[in-house]
Amino acid sequence: MNNPITRSTDETCNIVQDLLPLYYDDVCSPSSKRLVEKHLKACEKCQNTYNELKNDSIDSMIKKEADSVLKQHEKKEKTAAYKAGVIIAGLLLIPILITFIVCLSNGGGLNTFAVVTASMLLVAAMTAIPLMAQQKKLTKCIICGVFALLLIFFFVDKMYSSNEFMLWSVPTIFGLSIVLFPFVIRGIELPAALSDKKALITMLWDTLWLFLTIIEVCGHTNDAAGMKAGCIIAFVFVIAAWLIFFDARYLNTNRFIKSAIIVLIVSVWTAFADDVCEFFIFGTRQITIKSVDFSDWTSDICVNANVYTIVLVSGVIIASILFAAGIISLKAHKKTNVSGL
Repeated sequence: MNNPITRSTDETCNIVQDLLPLYYDDVCSPSSKRLVEKHLKACEKCQNTYNELKNDSIDSMIKKEADSVLKQHEKKEKTAAYKAGVIIAGLLLIPILITFIVCLSNGGGLNTFAVVTASMLLVAAMTAIPLMAQQKKLTKCIICGVFALLLIFFFVDKMYSSNEFMLWSVPTIFGLSIVLFPFVIRGIELPAALSDKKALITMLWDTLWLFLTIIEVCGHTNDAAGMKAGCIIAFVFVIAAWLIFFDARYLNTNRFIKSAIIVLIVSVWTAFADDVCEFFIFGTRQITIKSVDFSDWTSDICVNANVYTIVLVSGVIIASILFAAGIISLKAHKKTNVSGL
């Protein structure tokens, strides 16, 4: 007959060996953990099983080999991409050389050659550079592309002696900056003191180029009145943009209160920005919403007043609701923290 003691020991070993993986990962219950530890002290068989479980040298070797294979594959892919970039760059040289030869054979200037060269640089910025760059591909692609585009403007301006290089370049940089500068600044390593201020730098950059664009466009046509009006209008709306930025980026409160402030800023600026601009440009003192008349949607002044009033009232109501939700959220959060202590 089977020895009851031996059968009981075997059952305990089976239970413990089932628990060993959980014990090794430290995810079993306290009672199971005590059972395993007590059994391991007396059972050499289960001790050996546990030691084998702890020996992860095979897993480490497999992982190391897998990492090595992945690195080799990555290296091959980078090499192939680099070769493709070199080939594309070489192909782009062909129209440049043809244009150079044609310009020399005709005895003409090299203006056309310069424009074609700059155009090929722009194509290379979109194709060859992303393949050849090892890091920060998007940043390098954008910088090289903008540089090539400015070269095109420069050589075309020289070709036709139009003296409009700045007129073309400044608005172009401003337009591209709005979309692309956040990606560029994200990929640039800044000093530690500025590393957390990339959003602020982006706002400063876009604001600078906005005013440079107004000054350049109006200055090119000697339109002093237009420059004054453009700068005043831009300044009024840039203030709103900066207030929204500081609220969203730096105000230390919850999202409901931040959203309430943004809604309030937008609604107030929509209702009164035109009046402020009219005052500083023409010296006209007016408050458009005073002409509100919801029974009249025919005259421009009433339409503007009605729309501004609707936006203002709606904004105040929405902002009030968001403020209330924010205050409730703050109180609930504070209560949770107090109860947690």
